[in-house]
Order: sequence, then structure tokens, then C-alpha cells
Amino acid sequence: MSLYGWFAIMLAVSSVWLIWFLYRPLKGNTLDLEASNIALGKQKQTELEQDLQRDLIDDSAFEQAKDEIAQVLAVEMTQTITTVEAQKPIAIWLSVVLVAMLSGASLVVYQALTAQSITAQNATMAQTLQAQEPPTLMQSIVKIKKHLEENPDDAKAWKTLGLALFDADNLTQSLEAYERSYQLNPKDVGMLVEYASTLAKSQDNQFKGRVSTLVREALEINPNSTDALYLAGWVAANLQRLELTQMLWKKALSLLPENQAERMTLQRMLDELAQIQNNGVAESVKDKPAAQHQVVIKVALSEHLRQAKFKDYYLMVYIKAARGRPMPIAIQKIKLKDFTGIVTLTDANSVMPTRKLSQSSQVLAVVRLSQSGSAMRQADDLEALSQVIDVKDNPTVELKL
Repeated sequence: MSLYGWFAIMLAVSSVWLIWFLYRPLKGNTLDLEASNIALGKQKQTELEQDLQRDLIDDSAFEQAKDEIAQVLAVEMTQTITTVEAQKPIAIWLSVVLVAMLSGASLVVYQALTAQSITAQNATMAQTLQAQEPPTLMQSIVKIKKHLEENPDDAKAWKTLGLALFDADNLTQSLEAYERSYQLNPKDVGMLVEYASTLAKSQDNQFKGRVSTLVREALEINPNSTDALYLAGWVAANLQRLELTQMLWKKALSLLPENQAERMTLQRMLDELAQIQNNGVAESVKDKPAAQHQVVIKVALSEHLRQAKFKDYYLMVYIKAARGRPMPIAIQKIKLKDFTGIVTLTDANSVMPTRKLSQSSQVLAVVRLSQSGSAMRQADDLEALSQVIDVKDNPTVELKL
């Protein structure tokens, strides 16, 4: 039972007791006092008669004393009635008023005390919650995985796990989680966008293949998804269709709220794209041959790596900026069994059409041997880096693994 229920019961019992106390009749008071006075009068008369029989008083004194006893008895009877009348019970309406006043006062006090108690409890709870530290990313991943052991068909949980693993730079498991979510609910636009973004990052930020398929599916479900439009712009840019990229990004910009932080980023990208088009870069990409600047990378493999067990390993040779983002500018990915010893990187190997290899300077040549071929470097990968070079010098770099 709640506190209010107990309070109501206690208030009802107290009210009944108060009414009974105030209104109960003083039964027997009148009869007891009257009987006592009459008995006393009779006793005095009996004593007076005995005095007469013993000749202690004469007839005249007897009659006079008898009259006095009668007068005293009458006066006492009158006083008794007055006293009893003064002790009559309080009127019922007055009892009700008193009970109502008592109940109201009790309720006000109770609410005030209860409010203070609740406020104190809320303050204590808030302090407790503030004292609790938020879980780490790995703790969250463990908790989600435990939930999925009991609820393997929770598509939303698989999606959340995919995002958490992405934040933890575990792209392989992130893609597996997104695939499970996709199998359970392929109509989730948010999941499709996140899946496509993760897949693009895993393939060196190239928006092609299944990335394009996932983005198309998202737009078929919601043509006004700003995230899907943004990725579709990158898919078009990957195909060197910059006009389509501009159209898709402009539509995404028109759908974003005025106070959205992403508007500034998207507007800047549109400005850069417009500048490229105004300078005729887009036409040169379509109709003119690629710039002649190139980087030749010779890789010398140790005898240990020439063993048969390494033949299916992946050799990734790429150029990246000496400072800033580690994303490759141009790259070739080759199985070790197909490697001839020399890799030549040109604009045709550029990752982004808006950032050509020939436009870069102050870069590093990198060669990495990986069993998985993952875009993210693994603990057992072998890697070698060159000194800082300038693409415009058409350098030749020698690296050893």
C-alpha cells in the first residue's frame, strides 16, 4: 500500500475517535447525582425522625428541620440539572467542522513533508548518477554483444554494434555486424548509409562496387535522406561525374536545417567542386590524358618473403601526404604472387578524382605487406616508408621488406 493509502487510513481512524470523544453523551450523570441527593435527603429525614422519637427535639423543631431539608434538596437538584446541561455533547456540525479542519491541516503538513522527502531523494539520486562514470567504448561493445547472445535477431542492436566497432577501428567485425543487421532489416536507411561508409573506408575510400548498391537502396527507400545523397555524390565523383555530384550535394544542402553544422562543410565542398569545374579541371579529367607526373616504387623482398606461404598475401603500394590525413592519395593493391618488383603510380591510381597524384607534393611512398589486405594496418603487417618526396620530380623510390 502507498504512503497516501496509509495516511488516509490513519486520518479516518483519528476522525472517528475525535467525533466519538466530542459527541458521546455523558450518560448516567443526571441519574447518579439526583439519586445521591435524594438518598442524602432521606437519610437526614430518618435521622430527624429518630431524634423526635428519642425526645431530642419537639414537634415544632421537627417540622422546621424537615422543611429545611426539603428546601436544601430542591436547591441541590436545581444545581445538578444546570451542571449536567452545561456538559451536554457538542453539536454534530461543530464536530464535523473540527474534523475537517484537522484533516486539512494534516494533509497540508503531510504533503509538505512528502515533497521535501521526494526532493531529497531526487537530489540523492541525481548525485549518484553524476558520480557514475559513463562506460568506455569497449565496455559498451561487450554489453551489446552480451545482449545479442540472448537476442540474435535484434537488427537495431547489430547496427549499434557495427557503429561501435567502427569507432574502435575494427572494420572487419564492424562490416560483419552491419551485414547481420542488413539481413534482418534491409529497409533501415540509417544502417544502409553506415554500412556503405564503413565498406568504402575498408576499400581505401573508394565508393564503388557494393558501396554504390547500398547507397542506391537507401535512396530508393528515402530519396530525401541527406546522408544517402552525400554518399551518392561521392559515388558519382568516383565515376568522375562531377556535375551529378554537384546536383546531389546541392539537394542534400537544401534539405539540411539552417542551424545544422554539416551545412558549412557541404557548402565548402560545393565551392571547391565549382572552382574545379570553372578551371576546366573536370573537362581535363574526361577528355585529356592524365598528367605525366608519376612515382616509380621498387620493392626488394627478402628471401623469407619469397616462400610459398606468402604468395596470397597482399602488397599495398601507395603515396600519402607527409603530414595530415593518412589516407592514400594513389594506391595499387597486388597479391604477392603477381608482383613483378616495380610499381608505377600515376593519376590513374588516385583515390579521389578531386585530389590527383600530380597535384601533390611533400609526400611519402609506402609499401605494406598484409595477410588480410585490410585498409587498417594489422599488428603482424610489414611496412616500409620512404623519405619525403615531391611528385613533380617524377621520383624513383627503392624500399625493402
